[in-house]
Amino acid sequence: MIVVVWKRYVALLLVGIMLGATTILMLYGREMEEMMLVKKSLELQNKKLYEEIQSLKENQRVYRKKQELVIEEVRASVVAGEQKLHPTIEVQVVDRVEKDMASVKGKKIEQVANVHQVLHEMLRRREYVLSDGTMVEVRIKTLVFSQTLYVFVTAEVKKEDVMKKVARNFLFINSYIST
Repeated sequence: MIVVVWKRYVALLLVGIMLGATTILMLYGREMEEMMLVKKSLELQNKKLYEEIQSLKENQRVYRKKQELVIEEVRASVVAGEQKLHPTIEVQVVDRVEKDMASVKGKKIEQVANVHQVLHEMLRRREYVLSDGTMVEVRIKTLVFSQTLYVFVTAEVKKEDVMKKVARNFLFINSYIST
């Protein structure tokens, strides 16, 4: 009988191990199923958010392209300086400045704004000879960047003779002619 009792204890131990293992597997199985469902839902949410981010980036790209404005027009104005200019001189100066600045038409506003120093140098002390032989010195005052580039300048009529000024610029030619 002692042998039979021993086998019974071993059998009960094995049945207990099996019942315990089954119970643990069922509990952890449920936990794993719940975790897998949570993981799947998080993956779906992540995918949905990724697609939303991509659509927002595309919308932002489209919006930026719409925002890339170009300069469509150049308008110059003569600001009252030390001298009061005749209206015909003002009109001619405005026309000349607008022609000089016409190269920026069609350019992006950001590009032109980044090289504003070049525009300032372009009109720093520009001299124009008008149709009546008057020489006018133009200086830039202000630039306003938008779809229309506004250029504000001051103009001053020079009293000296234009032909003397031109001759002074070409004085070096005589040395070549005389030899």
